[in-house]
Amino acid sequence: MIRSFGMAEPGRRSRPRQPRGERTRRRVLEAALRLLAERGPAAVTHRTVAAAAGVSLGATTYYFGSKRDLLAEVHRLHLARVRERAEAIFEAFSGAEAELPGGDRRRRAAAVARYLAGGVQEDRASTLATFELALERARDPALRRRLRGPKAESDAYAARMLRAAGSRRPDLDAHLFIAALNGLKLEWLAEGERSAFARRIPDLVRSLTDLFFQDPR
Repeated sequence: MIRSFGMAEPGRRSRPRQPRGERTRRRVLEAALRLLAERGPAAVTHRTVAAAAGVSLGATTYYFGSKRDLLAEVHRLHLARVRERAEAIFEAFSGAEAELPGGDRRRRAAAVARYLAGGVQEDRASTLATFELALERARDPALRRRLRGPKAESDAYAARMLRAAGSRRPDLDAHLFIAALNGLKLEWLAEGERSAFARRIPDLVRSLTDLFFQDPR
């Protein structure tokens, strides 16, 4: 998982967490994520989130002092889940790296393709929330600054994954992959999860990896 998830940022007071308190905090985050997907950032207030989570208003303000704090932690939660999926795929082929002299690019590319296809077809609510958060970052420079660290960490992990998969330009390829993945997600949302486009996603992602992981000539 992302190491910074759930940790206090510099300059912010760290509050001790008990198991029950952590469950309450997670309920608040999950409720905020649902509201974000269903109604957008404007609907995410301490009061509406508390009602959706079934907790007191004081509980939301205790863990998240401002709406910006809440949205930032929702974004961290999403990145942590993406990271968990990536780690599962990464471990599947990185452990066999010593057995692949010269680099089996096709096998590694296939592993990345499976990860990307799964990322495109994640649950609709999470995907909607991802783009709502992206738009809110565009509107709110302060939130964008708050999330630079987690975003940079996520990009760096993607670059390490692609380097292990045989990419010759992992830093650049990571940005291109993320941009392409987001484009596929948007189209999937627009067309619907049962559409002809959705059924083509595995093939589309496979073609994408072929562009980046060609066998050296």
